[in-house]
Amino acid sequence: MLLTEEEFKSTFPSDGFVDVTESAENFNAKEFDEYVRNNLIDELGKMHIAYVYDAKDGSYRHVTFITEVKNTHYIVVLDLKKKKILGHFLLDLNKEYGL
Repeated sequence: MLLTEEEFKSTFPSDGFVDVTESAENFNAKEFDEYVRNNLIDELGKMHIAYVYDAKDGSYRHVTFITEVKNTHYIVVLDLKKKKILGHFLLDLNKEYGL
């Protein structure tokens, strides 16, 4: 499910995130892979996971995919408390920050 900007921003905790890229345990590999395969658009080319951030309060995880389109990323948001995929957001830094 594509998240609106408001829905995406509501997953940002007040105390911030911690980088768990190197230490994050697999959420649910089969479900996650299926979600990515079925929901992220191929027109952005090859993608790979670049960063994984967990909310310090343990509520959400943001998995950042780098795409072939410069400054354009997919962020898959996981609800860690409910143990489910909340959705994804297309972050276009060119549009967001005028890059």
